[in-house]
Amino acid sequence: MLDVRFEINGRRVDPKRIGNALEQVVYEKIVADIRRKVGAVRDPETGRPPKITVKGRSLNNLSIEVQGSEEVINTVKRRLA
Repeated sequence: MLDVRFEINGRRVDPKRIGNALEQVVYEKIVADIRRKVGAVRDPETGRPPKITVKGRSLNNLSIEVQGSEEVINTVKRRLA
Protein backbone atom coordinates (compact mmCIF):
# COMPACT_ATOMS: atom_id res chain seq x y z
CA MET A 1 0.00 0.00 0.00
CA LEU A 2 1.15 3.51 -0.78
CA ASP A 3 2.45 5.35 2.29
CA VAL A 4 1.48 9.05 2.34
CA ARG A 5 2.47 11.11 5.40
CA PHE A 6 2.05 14.73 6.40
CA GLU A 7 4.56 16.79 8.33
CA ILE A 8 3.62 20.29 9.40
CA ASN A 9 6.32 22.32 11.13
CA GLY A 10 8.39 19.15 11.45
CA ARG A 11 5.66 17.23 13.27
CA ARG A 12 3.76 14.33 11.77
CA VAL A 13 0.05 15.06 11.32
CA ASP A 14 -2.73 12.50 10.97
CA PRO A 15 -5.35 13.97 8.59
CA LYS A 16 -8.08 12.07 10.43
CA ARG A 17 -7.23 13.77 13.73
CA ILE A 18 -7.06 17.40 12.70
CA GLY A 19 -9.42 19.56 14.72
CA ASN A 20 -10.36 21.89 11.88
CA ALA A 21 -12.92 20.09 9.72
CA LEU A 22 -12.05 22.08 6.60
CA GLU A 23 -8.34 21.30 6.93
CA GLN A 24 -9.18 17.63 7.49
CA VAL A 25 -11.16 17.50 4.24
CA VAL A 26 -8.32 19.19 2.33
CA TYR A 27 -5.67 16.82 3.72
CA GLU A 28 -7.81 13.78 2.97
CA LYS A 29 -8.40 15.08 -0.59
CA ILE A 30 -4.65 15.47 -1.08
CA VAL A 31 -4.05 11.88 0.07
CA ALA A 32 -6.82 10.55 -2.19
CA ASP A 33 -5.46 12.48 -5.18
CA ILE A 34 -1.90 11.23 -4.62
CA ARG A 35 -3.11 7.65 -4.23
CA ARG A 36 -5.22 7.93 -7.39
CA LYS A 37 -2.30 9.24 -9.43
CA VAL A 38 0.57 7.12 -8.11
CA GLY A 39 -0.97 4.31 -6.06
CA ALA A 40 -0.04 1.68 -8.64
CA VAL A 41 3.59 2.82 -9.04
CA ARG A 42 6.07 0.13 -8.00
CA ASP A 43 9.79 -0.33 -8.39
CA PRO A 44 10.18 -2.77 -11.31
CA GLU A 45 13.00 -4.64 -9.56
CA THR A 46 11.75 -4.84 -5.98
CA GLY A 47 8.00 -4.29 -6.33
CA ARG A 48 8.12 -1.68 -3.55
CA PRO A 49 5.88 1.39 -3.69
CA PRO A 50 7.26 4.90 -3.23
CA LYS A 51 7.26 6.54 0.18
CA ILE A 52 5.63 9.96 0.00
CA THR A 53 5.80 12.70 2.62
CA VAL A 54 3.89 15.95 2.27
CA LYS A 55 5.72 18.67 4.24
CA GLY A 56 5.17 22.31 4.98
CA ARG A 57 4.69 25.05 7.54
CA SER A 58 0.95 25.22 6.88
CA LEU A 59 -1.74 24.01 4.51
CA ASN A 60 -0.84 26.88 2.15
CA ASN A 61 2.83 25.89 1.96
CA LEU A 62 3.19 22.19 1.17
CA SER A 63 5.81 20.28 -0.79
CA ILE A 64 6.03 16.61 -1.64
CA GLU A 65 9.07 14.44 -0.85
CA VAL A 66 9.33 11.10 -2.65
CA GLN A 67 11.60 8.24 -1.61
CA GLY A 68 12.36 5.21 -3.71
CA SER A 69 14.49 4.22 -6.65
CA GLU A 70 15.38 6.85 -9.23
CA GLU A 71 12.90 5.30 -11.68
CA VAL A 72 10.09 5.34 -9.10
CA ILE A 73 10.83 8.95 -8.12
CA ASN A 74 10.81 10.08 -11.77
CA THR A 75 7.53 8.24 -12.44
CA VAL A 76 5.87 9.81 -9.39
CA LYS A 77 7.08 13.28 -10.37
CA ARG A 78 5.67 12.86 -13.91
CA ARG A 79 2.31 11.66 -12.61
CA LEU A 80 1.98 14.42 -10.02
CA ALA A 81 3.11 17.23 -12.38
